[in-house]
Amino acid sequence: MFSKRIALAALCVCLAIVQGCRQPNETAPDLTLEHEVSPQPPRTGQVTITLRLTDTSGTAVTGARIKLEGNMSHAGMAPVFADAKETEPGRYRSDMELSMAGDWHVSARVTLADGRGFDRQFEIKGVR
Repeated sequence: MFSKRIALAALCVCLAIVQGCRQPNETAPDLTLEHEVSPQPPRTGQVTITLRLTDTSGTAVTGARIKLEGNMSHAGMAPVFADAKETEPGRYRSDMELSMAGDWHVSARVTLADGRGFDRQFEIKGVR
């Protein structure tokens, strides 16, 4: 009986630690992240991704860190990574190297100045 209580207590501690270490994916759902890709139409090689981060009133959100991960729509390709830097209030820019033609899925991991974070995804279709 005593060892069952110890095992149960240990399990509860482990679950609390795991839950406490998890970062929530959506702690800022009230923000909008818009994207533009150039050149248009997109082509293999370097593309520029410009992001605009705003709150619900359209006010620019400054001081964020944005990390991008690009993946092909089919399995087996290595992802590409890039950081977006703030170029003016609420506008972030990144150069990403798209290694193949086809459709790409880009995940943006945004960390706000206050430490909150969230993820957004968008597609770059028809890379030539």
